[in-house]
Amino acid sequence: MTSKFHRFFAGPSHSLLPLVLLGGVIGILSGLVMVSFLSLLNLTLGWLNGANLEDFESLSPWWRLGLPVLGSLLLILLYRLTPVSGQTVGLAYVLERLQFGRGQLPAANTAFQFMAALIALGTGHSVGREGPAVHLGAGIASLLGQYTDRPPSQLRLLIGCGTAAAISAAFNTPLAGVLFAMEVVLMEYSLLGFAPIIAAAISASAFSGALLGPHAVLEPVRLSLAGYGDIPSLLLTGLWVGLVAVLFHYLVRLFLRFPIKGRAVRLLLAGLITGGLALFVPQILGSGYDTINATLSHQLPWLLLLLILGAKLIATAAAIGLGVPGGQIAPMLMLGVCAGGVAGALVPGASEPGLYALLGMAAMMGAVLHAPLAALATVLELSLSAEAMFPAMTVVLTANLVCQHGFRQPSLLLTLLKERGRLLQTHPLRTALAQRYLSELASFRFSDFDIGTDDNLGAVLERKLPWVVVRQGEHSYLVEGEALEQVYRPWLQQQELTLQQVLAPLLGANRRLLELSADASLLTAIKTLQQEETAGFLLPVGRQGLGLVTRRRLVTMLTTDDPIH
Repeated sequence: MTSKFHRFFAGPSHSLLPLVLLGGVIGILSGLVMVSFLSLLNLTLGWLNGANLEDFESLSPWWRLGLPVLGSLLLILLYRLTPVSGQTVGLAYVLERLQFGRGQLPAANTAFQFMAALIALGTGHSVGREGPAVHLGAGIASLLGQYTDRPPSQLRLLIGCGTAAAISAAFNTPLAGVLFAMEVVLMEYSLLGFAPIIAAAISASAFSGALLGPHAVLEPVRLSLAGYGDIPSLLLTGLWVGLVAVLFHYLVRLFLRFPIKGRAVRLLLAGLITGGLALFVPQILGSGYDTINATLSHQLPWLLLLLILGAKLIATAAAIGLGVPGGQIAPMLMLGVCAGGVAGALVPGASEPGLYALLGMAAMMGAVLHAPLAALATVLELSLSAEAMFPAMTVVLTANLVCQHGFRQPSLLLTLLKERGRLLQTHPLRTALAQRYLSELASFRFSDFDIGTDDNLGAVLERKLPWVVVRQGEHSYLVEGEALEQVYRPWLQQQELTLQQVLAPLLGANRRLLELSADASLLTAIKTLQQEETAGFLLPVGRQGLGLVTRRRLVTMLTTDDPIH
């Protein structure tokens, strides 16, 4: 049964049906993992807070101070028990592996993410469950894709499936999951990608809903909608939220560059900052979904929202910048809802504070993560009204212009990767080339011949393969089999010169092959072609051994409709 399963999903690589079915399988598996994760998290929060899982406000002052510190100590212990190679986690790590690691997410890192996120979320750190959810879903998808021998370009598509499935299962928002996967993780929209990703989101939502029942963390809201007369108020709200997003970027960078290098000390400092702030503003503990729902239903005054906003900005920036392994989206939503609630109460002409809180939530997410479409989908799925799109688009657009173009702030995820020395490509064309691997163009229809050690070129030519890789010392050259045949047969009759002398005219600099690593991208290959005179590339291709990509093959792929799987 296992071999039949493997054979079906392993080919052909260009077929859409196996990808859609794999998306469905990934959705079910991701749903199962997320149900387990959420059940354990809810069990922990229920033990602390009772039926209202996010009710950290009811804890005593000592618990508010000590709980994040305890979480930091447990995280320090977990890091000490885990090999260094398995400690990097989160949404930023998924993006890093997509562009630099062929989409291969190690199982050890995924398991570490599961445990670390439970500790961080269960002890009140100001992080979200979305980053861990994405890593868990993407990790499952990556492992399944590797098992079924999908090529790297399809492996990254399956990671998009895992992302959408995890968000859909965790928050019961399949549309937002699909758009987030394509906008933030894959950074592209493609017709081929939509079908498998939608299949994953649907199956994950259905599976988790069957096991957990209704489990949306944010309650749908019914609000009176803004009209055209609200445009000035909407623009001011977008400006305000954009400035809050810029301030958040600066605070995160401040903590990222904090002059303390030891991980244990940084985690402990994050716990102390969060616990100290929670003594006075307990609403900052945890993901804050109870505060978000209370704000959307007009239960909190604007002065309290402003206080929560200031404290949450510091606590979240400290958690992210000092290395607490959690997500960024839930804190973004809470910061946005508080900023929007304040705007709704103070901006002249604002129609309803609850509506502006909802719009602020979307604007903050869109501005910080550069994900406006996913943010708009969140508004649509929460408001259950397409009429909310007009005010949402106005506020989201304004906030993005302020943060991204006015102050030139990059996506938060790119900031986190830059501090780790990883620079992701963001230009659309370069991104597309950087996320496709040269190994997917590799051919194995060539023979090897070493002038220094082999003495039977005739046997090599009898294989009738189109190319022969001729090795001479440390260099390799690409020669057509027919060209070798034309000089080798006459040489057999005369042998006045050595074989090396006869082949010398065929081994010019323009025929030299360069060796690249297995994870070389199309962008790397093109840059190499600009700098070096070469006939092509040799590179390792998994279990298949050494592969050959000729200059002609690469140029043909870039200039014609030839598919890259």
